[in-house]
Amino acid sequence: MADLDFDNIRLWLDENEKYASSIKADDPGFGIAQEMLGIISRARGSLHPSADSTANYMPNKEIIEQLSTLRIQAEQAALKGKR
Repeated sequence: MADLDFDNIRLWLDENEKYASSIKADDPGFGIAQEMLGIISRARGSLHPSADSTANYMPNKEIIEQLSTLRIQAEQAALKGKR
């Protein structure tokens, strides 16, 4: 996450949506993935163009922290499910 561009959250949301959408209903991390998709949906709904149209105003850091934490949990659940 060190190379994350906080000003272009749309791409980051796209990446996490793709990941969460790939988790199947029988996967142990499915509930977490659904929570991620909910956060992504709300985040997309709150995107507002900046004055210069190059960035989006929204609580980027909070959303990124939430999704990062949930993604780690989903990945850990998937690993536990494979044991």
